[in-house]
Parts: sequence; C-alpha cells; structure tokens
Amino acid sequence: MRKLHPRWLLAALSQAALSISAVHAQSTPAAVVTLSEVVVVATRTAQPVIDVVADISILDRSEIEALGAGSVTGLLSSLPGIQAIDNSRIYIRGADSRMTALYIDGIRVDSQDGSKLLGGGAPWDLVPIEHVERIEILRGPASAVYGSDAMGGVIHIFTQSAEGPFKPFASFGIGSRNTQKVSAGFAGQQQSWDYSLSVAHDSSDGHDTRPDLIHSPRTESYARDSVNVRLGHQLVAGQRIELSHLESHLESRYVPWNGGTDYTAKARLGASGLKWLSRWSETYETSLTLSNAKVARKDDYPYDYRTTTQSYLFENHLKVLGGKFNFSFEQKKDSFRSALNGSGDGAFQGMRTDDAFAAGFGKSWGQHSVQVNVRGDKDSRFGRHDTGGLAYGFALSTQWRATASVGTAFRAPTLEQVYGPYGSLTLRPETNQSREIGLAYKNGPSALKAVLFQNSISDMITSSQTLTTCTATWFCYYNVGKAEIKGLTLSAQHQLAGLNIRGSLDILDPVDAATGRDLSLRARQVASLALEGNAGAWRLGGNAKFIGQRFDNASNTKVLPGYALVGATASTPVSQGWNLFGRVENLANRKFQEVGDLAMPGRTVFVGLQWRPKS
Repeated sequence: MRKLHPRWLLAALSQAALSISAVHAQSTPAAVVTLSEVVVVATRTAQPVIDVVADISILDRSEIEALGAGSVTGLLSSLPGIQAIDNSRIYIRGADSRMTALYIDGIRVDSQDGSKLLGGGAPWDLVPIEHVERIEILRGPASAVYGSDAMGGVIHIFTQSAEGPFKPFASFGIGSRNTQKVSAGFAGQQQSWDYSLSVAHDSSDGHDTRPDLIHSPRTESYARDSVNVRLGHQLVAGQRIELSHLESHLESRYVPWNGGTDYTAKARLGASGLKWLSRWSETYETSLTLSNAKVARKDDYPYDYRTTTQSYLFENHLKVLGGKFNFSFEQKKDSFRSALNGSGDGAFQGMRTDDAFAAGFGKSWGQHSVQVNVRGDKDSRFGRHDTGGLAYGFALSTQWRATASVGTAFRAPTLEQVYGPYGSLTLRPETNQSREIGLAYKNGPSALKAVLFQNSISDMITSSQTLTTCTATWFCYYNVGKAEIKGLTLSAQHQLAGLNIRGSLDILDPVDAATGRDLSLRARQVASLALEGNAGAWRLGGNAKFIGQRFDNASNTKVLPGYALVGATASTPVSQGWNLFGRVENLANRKFQEVGDLAMPGRTVFVGLQWRPKS
C-alpha cells in the first residue's frame, strides 16, 4: 500500500509555519476575550450551557486527550447513551447509525451508499481524530432543528480554531502492529485575520479481522492522510467571514466474504464551508452558510460510488421578549452516483432537493427554561414533512434541575434505497416520536444525571431476501412496521482527593414491535467507569467498559456475547512545551466481537510525544 511519508507533511508544514511566524513577529495580535462556555448543537445557535434544556455532552481538547481514544468512534463510545460498532457505526440511545446526523464545522456530512452500511449514514472511518478540538453531542430527535436524519441525535465536530498569537504544535507516536501517527499544525491571529492549518498521517499494519477464513495477507492494513484549514476575517465591526475545509483520504484492506486475496479500498472525504456572520444590532444577528461535502469510495470488488451534499443555510437570531427567536431558510441538495459493481448491479444515479423553513424560541427566567422548535421540509421526492420539539426545564434548587421534552423527527430514504438495484420508488420516510424526562444535579466538579426516554419509530426501512414482491438478485428494501426503544441513562462524575471519577450506566429495551425481538447489535446493558489523577509529575488514568449481550441478526438467532474492556493512559511533561503520553487499550487482551464474524484487535499499546510551546 502506498503511504504518504510523515516527514513530507512535516517539511511542508514547517516552511509555512516559519513564513507566518516571521510575518507575525512584526505585528501585534488582536486581544482575546474569554467568554462563558456556550453550546451550538442544541439549537444550531450559540447559547449558554446553563440555558440548554436538551440532553447534551461536550468534550474539549483536554478531555479528548485525557480519554486517550485512538479514533472518533472510540471516543464517542466512552460517553453515556452511545454505542459504537466496528469504527463505522454510532448508535445514540439505540437508534440506528443512519439516524445520527454528523456536522463538521457546520457542514453536513453524509453518505447515500448501501454497500458499506445498509441505509447510508455518516462516514465515521473518514473523520480523523487528530484535527478534532471539540465535540458536542445532542441525544434525542432534532429534525425540528436539523431536518432529515436527526432521529437519534446530532454530533457536531469542531476542528482546530485560532485565538491569540501564533502557536505551532506537533505530535507523533508509534504503537502495536506498526501503528504510526504524526500530526502538526499552527494557529493564530494577526490583526483582523485568524487562521489554523493542521496535517495528519495515521497508518497501521492492522490485525487479522477474519481468522476463520484463509486469506492473504493475514492482516488488514490502513493508511489515512488528512489536512484541515480554517481562515477567518473580520471585515468591519459586526461583519465576519469564515472559510473551512477538511480533506481525508483512507486506503485500507478488507477480506472478501469467502476469503482469498484481500481487496483494497480507497475512500475520500472532502468538506468545505463558507460562512458570513453579521451582527446588525444588539438584538439582531444573521449568518449565511454555503457548504459542500463529498464522500467517495472505490475498491477492487469493484464498488465505485460518490455522495455529494450541498447546503445553503440562512439563519436569523433575534433577541425578543427576554429570549431568543431563531428562524432559518435551508436548501439541501443530495446526489449519488454508483458505477457497475462486481455483483453485476448496473450503474445508476439519483438526485433530490429539500427546501425547509425552521423557527424556534428559547427563554430562561427565574427557575424556568423553555425551548420550542418547528420545521417544515419539502422534499422533491417525498413531499412535505413537518416536525416539532418542545422542552422545559425547572430549577428545583441551585443544584437540582428537572427537564422534560417531546419531539418528532424523520429520515428520508437514501437515493441508493430508492433508485438502486435493490431499491423501491414506494419507500416512505422513517418517522419517530420521542419523549424524555431528566433529573440533573451539579455542584462544582460533582454532577449526577438521570434521563428516562422512549422513542417510537414508524415505517423503519429494512431489507429482506424472502419478500414476495422482491425481484432483485440479493434482497430488497422495504418499510416494516414499528420499533419501540425505551431506556434509562445514568451518569455521574465526582472529584475525590484529587481523583476525577466518572461513570455511566445505560439500560436499553430496543424492540422491533412487529416481531417482539431485539433490534440487532444493540446491547441492553452498557456500563463505563473512568478514573484520572496525578501521581507526582504524571497524569494517570484508567477506564473500563462493559458491553452486554447483543444479537447479530434480526431473528435473534446469532448471539454476540458480552465483554469487558480495560484501558489505561499516562502523560508527563519532559521539557518545556514537550509532553510524553501513552495509552493501552484492551489491557487484558480479551477476544471479542462487535459485529458478525469480524475479530477485534487484542492488546494495543501506543506511546508518543506532543509539542505545544507556551506563549
């Protein structure tokens, strides 16, 4: 497999960094203003965390590094209410992976294909963790804000931002199975401009994912190269433009279903956005966002397909009646193209447009907080769909708060499900209704939260090989009756004698209402525990996670046993600006399966150095 050598990335980046540093030394950086923490994912506009009624989680860069995950899916799976499968699927509260909407710096990222994931969904394996600075997670339906797909929740990833003077940074490390990771970049401000640039390389010889088959080579390697750029300019007071672009290329091997010579797959993610933010007065602000995301995959089978998502979003934010009123106009264009593949399925392509209007109002006063959202979507293929959400919070005391919410959402079938060889023009959008109540306690570093939820999904899209109306070679997509997902999520964190302790417990009841069986790949019990503290100059951490029994098929005849994994992290400064870090995953070298016949890696060790010079 051809790899981009890390030193090429570093050499190019070093020259750019030196050039900007020389220019920056001749100017005075703009003043930096530190604001109270705000969150965007709940309403698509910045609001103080204390005013948010929705069930959210926030991870900043320091927390991401402390958790020590090697991938975005591994990081997300450490959070309450989330299960991750095979580095490619995310289940929020038991909703299918395709029902989670992914945004990167405000850019909608999705795939319409059905060869890697039946029903499409976010390309999680193409999102490099090295560029991630912050993640906001919203649990629960959010179509009233985001439109189609947000039936289970929304994950918004923010890449490296810039504030203050010029700052370079770098990180490199090695690990088990010839794993190599290197990343570097710089960020800063210069007068009315701010900028950031980072590059990353990640490769490994991999492990044997199918030890039950005869295949060569015996391990499935991968190599991923990525670059992320952000640029901002303050035109005049109250007028700002932002440009961002993330490019990620992945080359990997996988085992054919019957063994033999491994296939090589190449995948690419490109996400670009241009945003114009305007503050017209103390009470009125607008933003206009143009974005384009492409996801392409091609392998030896052959599979060859491409998804393109173009969005135009005009948002308006008005302070009125002691609260904030938001209304927006959005147009999203999806297109999909697939070439002739190895199964003999012919080439096809499809396109659709969605026009939407959304409005919301949020207000906090006294002990009360309320958020109301409505949205109407008009899909060129599936017609009109209206969704809504209502959330209320009541502060029982300065530490305790109770919340309740209801909401509706939908997901339009992918273009592959409609126009592909196994698709159907009669497919209907999936819809759901959700209800939840919560109780939260917060007192300094200590927090406790309980959320009880119910998600009723109608017209779920699934596939069948025995459907009487199916004329396709392998299977057909069709709408099935209903799924009922009920659950309870408990999470807590506490600081004791300098030791940070956090844990969570998820109890899930994910049932296909038509058959009474469990939805596949969802564990009914998931528990996690993480500890972190100082020991001299060292920062040490430990984590454990238990995943209960799951079923690998809809008929519940193939059981995937439960398993427990233990990991550890450590870091210490070694000189000014330099930090030594390491992590061990699957410390007990347990054998386990997340899905099907795919074997997961055993014990994995990774050590590295990080450089972040102080200002």
